[in-house]
Amino acid sequence: MPYMTKVWTPAELAKMNEESFLVDLLDTIKFSPEIGDNDATIDLLKKKLEIVESHIQHRLDAK
Repeated sequence: MPYMTKVWTPAELAKMNEESFLVDLLDTIKFSPEIGDNDATIDLLKKKLEIVESHIQHRLDAK
């Protein structure tokens, strides 16, 4: 049975490393409102998270 290997280019490796870093970053930014937070505070947190996610997606798409 032949053994297949994949050779990654430096650009592909850099993108994979950045993607895994950004995924880990998002995992550490836990979006969990406190019990005392009101709807306005939660909506503001959601908007901030959407902005962060869009910036990350834009950065990944640019590479």
